[in-house]
Amino acid sequence: MAPKRKRVSKSSSTTNDQELSSTSKWIYETVKGSHEFKVEGYSLAKRMGIGAKMTSEKFRVGGYKWVIVFCPNGHDEASEEYISVHLKLVSPGEVMVLISIILLDQSGKGIHHQGRSQ
Repeated sequence: MAPKRKRVSKSSSTTNDQELSSTSKWIYETVKGSHEFKVEGYSLAKRMGIGAKMTSEKFRVGGYKWVIVFCPNGHDEASEEYISVHLKLVSPGEVMVLISIILLDQSGKGIHHQGRSQ
């Protein structure tokens, strides 16, 4: 996960008789972090029904708090044949994020997915 935060530096001004100049700057910062959310008893979780959610503990990356939301039978009837995994921002504000999700089965084999959010 790589949230990008905007930072604005303070403006500065100088005067030299009649000349006035100022400077301002936007800085985009890339932050990397990770979180492991383990679902034990997946077969039992599949019995929860469509839209049922499992939520990770809150974790912090890039100064923001996040949770992972996992729906073992999809988040609605249109997605009931699939699992749904969402990254949810729980801190106030807006952030652009590029995420990479790796799902592991019991044997440790991974399925990889990337997504982008604004």
